[in-house]
Amino acid sequence: MISIQRAFTFIIFFSLTAQAKIDVTSTKKMILPAEVTAPNEAVKFSDRLQSNLSATDSTQTMMSKMMDNSFGYLWENSGIQNTTVGQAMKKVETKMRADVDLGSTSGDSQNKVEHKLSFRVLAAQALAKIEYFGWFKCNLQYDARNAASIAEVTENLSNNKDLIVSHVNTKSESRSQVSFRWQW
Repeated sequence: MISIQRAFTFIIFFSLTAQAKIDVTSTKKMILPAEVTAPNEAVKFSDRLQSNLSATDSTQTMMSKMMDNSFGYLWENSGIQNTTVGQAMKKVETKMRADVDLGSTSGDSQNKVEHKLSFRVLAAQALAKIEYFGWFKCNLQYDARNAASIAEVTENLSNNKDLIVSHVNTKSESRSQVSFRWQW
């Protein structure tokens, strides 16, 4: 132990008393790249946090989606998914999700319509979803937290305009509405 301390003391003493001489005229110029673009994790996280939020979401829905997005980012960028708990969670997630391709309508290639069904259970949002994509877009949701069922049919009128027919059924009310969504 004493010899290690003496060796360490000698190294520190020698490094403090040594002088290095550099001839600046004979050294080569260091060339650094003009632009260095490192991925900014804060920007990636911010983009991911807001990825599926829409202007029509309620505050509670927005907060739930932000929580799901945050957990998704953490899940993808850490080693949690490789643990035994992570593997079990991955199995549960895949079993709570199903996508069904119903094929396409017959006709020429420009008028062919793909029909798809999507089933999702979003545990963090306490939400079950069934979506249909095809001639129109239909979305059926059951929000277990609020004991509300929501049915929404969306017809795309043009690139940024949608016609929406929806029905919301809760313990206290039953409401139907027709909406016009214009995104700019």
